[in-house]
Amino acid sequence: MIVSMTGFGRAEGVFNNKKYSVELRSLNNRYLEIQIKSPKYLIAKDFEIKDIIREKISRGKIYVIISLDNEIEQEFLSLLTPDALKSYLQVLKNIRKNIGSSEKIKIDHILKLAESVSSEMIPGVDDTEFSFIKSLLHESLGDLLIMKQNEGKFLEKDILKRIDLIESAYSGFEEFAKVKIQKERDKIKTLVNEIVSDQNNINENRIELEIALLAEKLDITEECTRLQSHIKYFRNFISSDEFSGRRLNFILQEMNREVNTVASKSNDAVISQTSAVIKEELEKIREQVQNIE
Repeated sequence: MIVSMTGFGRAEGVFNNKKYSVELRSLNNRYLEIQIKSPKYLIAKDFEIKDIIREKISRGKIYVIISLDNEIEQEFLSLLTPDALKSYLQVLKNIRKNIGSSEKIKIDHILKLAESVSSEMIPGVDDTEFSFIKSLLHESLGDLLIMKQNEGKFLEKDILKRIDLIESAYSGFEEFAKVKIQKERDKIKTLVNEIVSDQNNINENRIELEIALLAEKLDITEECTRLQSHIKYFRNFISSDEFSGRRLNFILQEMNREVNTVASKSNDAVISQTSAVIKEELEKIREQVQNIE
């Protein structure tokens, strides 16, 4: 089954007059990496949130954004009145005096103190509220998976089209190689006959041995068979139920290896040119596979 690693999902809802939204963004990554941005009172729930995502996604860089409507922001701003700011400044001055510090008090210090006070005023999340947040997470995750699967269908269509092109391009390799081997055999015999005028001095067994060795070097039957086998496995895994991105990438490497061997053994311009076309298609498929989970 082809599932893209890129996608987006979102869900939102209201719990006790609190408007929550959950966004999931997925990008390409070699392994599964999850980054969470959420209100401070949810930090303790990060592991549970990651476990929920791991159940559905195996690869990709996942950004999780859990946000609350601007009620908290308004509450924080309410702590930044002129009188409150003066109080924070006086607190910081007292701290500096008590510890004997000469460091200048900056606006950043005041804001961090205000943020610390505001976080203390915000209560933690109870099980009922977190269950609601998890329901939004599941909803946004479902939205994300649908997008990943839809994009995967487009990838699969494009990849299979290129596999068909590769299969068609190499289909005549074996027959072409057999014809070439026979031509080389005839060429060697003709050359020997031209060089040696006395037929009695020709060692037919030696000539046949040299021709056999040459034929073995030119024979690409084994490589063509393996290439066909790789294509078969590629088609099987692309339609299987497992997440097959890594496996497909490995098979592509093996296919590329066989094509390189064919090009080097054949010693023929036509096969070399066709091999170059196949390698170009394999590279395009490899780029697509990098986006598969």
